Amino acid sequence: MYAQMYERSPMRVFEASTHGGLAPGELGAVVGRAGTGKSALLVHLALDRLLRDQKVLHISLRDSAEHVRRFYLEIFEGVARAARVTGSDRADAQLQVEQLRQILCYLNRDFGPADLQKALTFAEEVMHFAPTVVVLDGIDPQTSDELAAYADIAATGQFALWAGLRSHRDDQGGTPLAAAWSTTIVLEPSDAAIELKAERVHGKDVGDLMGLQLDPVTLLVTGEDSWDPMSAPPSPRAEDCTLYSGGAPGSEATFGEHAEKWGLTELNFTFDGHRQSRTAHSKLLSGRELSAGDVSLVYVSKRLHRTYSEGSMIRKVLQSLWHQVSRAQQVFVIGQINEDGTVTGGTGWSVELARMWHKNLWVFDQAQNGWFHWSGERWVTGVPVIESPHFCGTGSRQLNEHGARAIGALFERSFGIPR
Repeated sequence: MYAQMYERSPMRVFEASTHGGLAPGELGAVVGRAGTGKSALLVHLALDRLLRDQKVLHISLRDSAEHVRRFYLEIFEGVARAARVTGSDRADAQLQVEQLRQILCYLNRDFGPADLQKALTFAEEVMHFAPTVVVLDGIDPQTSDELAAYADIAATGQFALWAGLRSHRDDQGGTPLAAAWSTTIVLEPSDAAIELKAERVHGKDVGDLMGLQLDPVTLLVTGEDSWDPMSAPPSPRAEDCTLYSGGAPGSEATFGEHAEKWGLTELNFTFDGHRQSRTAHSKLLSGRELSAGDVSLVYVSKRLHRTYSEGSMIRKVLQSLWHQVSRAQQVFVIGQINEDGTVTGGTGWSVELARMWHKNLWVFDQAQNGWFHWSGERWVTGVPVIESPHFCGTGSRQLNEHGARAIGALFERSFGIPR
C-alpha cells in the first residue's frame, strides 16, 4: 500500500532532499507564517510514516482533536485519489492510519518538555502506545535549553519529533533558535503556491529549494513527481470516452473544445429555444424525451434552497441536465459551492442529481480556485482525473480564467498532451 500511495509521490522527493528524513532522537521544524500550511505539511509527514506501519503521536496546541482528524481525512483522501487507490485497498489504508495514530490536544495553555514527557507516559501506560514519530504542532520554544530537553526526550524514547513553528515578520521567515534543530523546512509563499525550502538537514545548513510546493487550495504537496501516470492505473483511452454536455457558452463549450482536441466523442443535448455554442455534435431532445427528466420545480427549489418559477425555459434546462448526468459515470461541474453545500445557478441541479445517484462528482469552485469532491457527506479538496469512459462536463456560463485552466488541466492529467 505504501508503494502505491507514496513511493512515486512528492514525499519520495521530500525524503531524498532530507537524506532519509528524521532519525530517532532528531528534531525537525516546519516553519512559516500564519496560514502558510505548516499543519498540512506535518500531516503529510505523519501519513508517510503511518502508511509504512509506524506509529505517530500527534499533539496539537492549536486545534481540537476532531479538527485534526478531519485534516488527516481530507489530505488522505487527496493522496488516495491522486494514487488511484480505491475500494477495499483505500478502506484498509484508512483503517491503518486510524489504528496507528493517536491525537492529543492541549489547547489554551502553555506546553513544554515536561508536558511532552507526561503525554508520552500517558500514551504508554493508558493506551499502550509507543510512537515512532511525534508531531508537535504549535510550540513556541524560547531557549536552546528547552529544545535540548525535547531532544533528550526524543533520544530516550527513540522517536523522531517534527514541530510546527510560526515565524514572525522580524524573523524574515527564518527559524527560531535555528542552530538547535537537526532539520528545518521553511514554507515560503510564492505567486500561486507555497515553496518548500530545506534550510538545514541533519545539522548542516543547506538553504536549498526542494522542488516541491504546497498547494494552498488542496493542501496537497506537489512537485516534479506529483502526477506520475506510472504510479496509478491509466485513464481510459481518449478515443473510448464520451463527453455528455449541453454545448452552451462558457463551461460546456470549453469542455467540448477540449474533448475535440483530444479526440473524444462528444454529445451535446439541446432543445427548441436553447442557445448552443457547439452545434456539430448536438442531440435535439423531443418533448417526449425531455419529459423523461421532468421534475417538480417546487422540489428543485426545496433541494437547492432557492426559488424557481414555472417558466418553460428553466424546466427544459433542468430536464436536459437529467439527460447529461443520467448517462455519465463521472460528473465535472464548474461553478461555486454555497455555504449550504449546493452549487449556484441552474447547473446546481446537475450536482444534486449526481449526489442523489451516487455518481463520482467533482466541482471546480471558481471563487476558491480549486477542485472539490463529494465524499458522500461533505466536500473535500482534491485533484481529479477522468476515470470513466462516460462522463459529464457542465457548469457556469460565466467561466473565468481559473475555470478554463482547470478544464484544460483535467484533460491533460487524464490523457497527456494532445496529438
